[in-house]
Amino acid sequence: MTLTVDARSAGDVADRLARLAPIVETLRAEDPSAERDRVLQHDAVAELGRIGILTLRVPRRFGGPGGGIRDVLSAVIQIASGSSNVAQALRAHFGFSERLLSNRASDAERAEWFPKINAGLVVGNAITDAKGRTPGSSETTVLADANGVLRLNGHKFYSTGTLYADVIAVSAIDAAGNDVQVIVPTDRAGVELFDDWDGFGQRTTASGATRFTDVEIAPVEVTTVSDGAHLGHSTTFLQLYLAAVAAGIAAAVRRDAVEYVQTKARPAAHSVADRAGADPFVLHAVGEIAAAAAAAETLVLSAADTLDTLVDSGSVDDAEALADAAVEVAQAQLVAERLVLASAQRLFDTGGASATSRTLNLDRHWRNARTVASHNPLDYKAHVVGDFLVNGTTPPANGYF
Repeated sequence: MTLTVDARSAGDVADRLARLAPIVETLRAEDPSAERDRVLQHDAVAELGRIGILTLRVPRRFGGPGGGIRDVLSAVIQIASGSSNVAQALRAHFGFSERLLSNRASDAERAEWFPKINAGLVVGNAITDAKGRTPGSSETTVLADANGVLRLNGHKFYSTGTLYADVIAVSAIDAAGNDVQVIVPTDRAGVELFDDWDGFGQRTTASGATRFTDVEIAPVEVTTVSDGAHLGHSTTFLQLYLAAVAAGIAAAVRRDAVEYVQTKARPAAHSVADRAGADPFVLHAVGEIAAAAAAAETLVLSAADTLDTLVDSGSVDDAEALADAAVEVAQAQLVAERLVLASAQRLFDTGGASATSRTLNLDRHWRNARTVASHNPLDYKAHVVGDFLVNGTTPPANGYF
């Protein structure tokens, strides 16, 4: 599904972000039915690629605009305000780009992949095995067959965004027991993609399973992964990305609350007002929802600025700076995700039973926010922050924190 970037439409970072509005508006209009009926938004992803959003993080030396983390997450919040499903589906793609800019990638990898991404390559992932003691366990292997040809075998339970992608970044184990990353085209023989994600939220993130059966792999497609003994800003970025999706959901809740009160809501029979838009309790609910949305976005973008400063200053190997950034992101994620959960529930205080209409599908906001927040236990976020502040304990060095 390689997407062609329209050079005339791409322009610099500001131009690309400015071209988001009509795409987001289309997503917004289609989201209630698309989420309800499980319709994947292939056209929207293609359009995001065409205007250059998917290449925001490509450095100028590889032909890209050299956008920052704040630019990417600003776009993610906007996209998520239209469809949190589309926004999350792109997490693996942007995460792959961020890894190339981290201390976990080599110059050779950057030279190999950034030009391809800039030309329109879309990256998905297949990280979590169907079996294993923890989500990070890997029973997927890349081993040489009797003829010395590397073969990839395994079954991944989650593969977010892969149905939109051209290549998949797959976690696996090699013959020496090393954690490796394998980059494999989605259309290669032996690769099977399934749209079988059955969660009650984020239903169209293309997060189904992927099976690899004796898939032929070239040695150049295998990269040894960091031993995980130290933090990397790219894994912290992936956590902040989830908070950005949540902030986008909060913006969607704010928009829908205002629109519902203005166009559909009626005052309760015993209301002190003659219309919903004048009811003090309804306006109170809208005000709280709006404040939560503003706070969530501010927290996410402030943490994004911290990560940008860390990268721009060349501090990606500074353990202390990385720990500080990871804690700031954990705090942002903890607060933003709890705010959006409360706001999505509060939305129903702006109207009566009519707000539960399946046509409106307003409950998708809570279901989606709950699903995003379920990726990593928020209680552990709070514990890690407290342990760091009180005892100086370094945050976990893995992508699941």
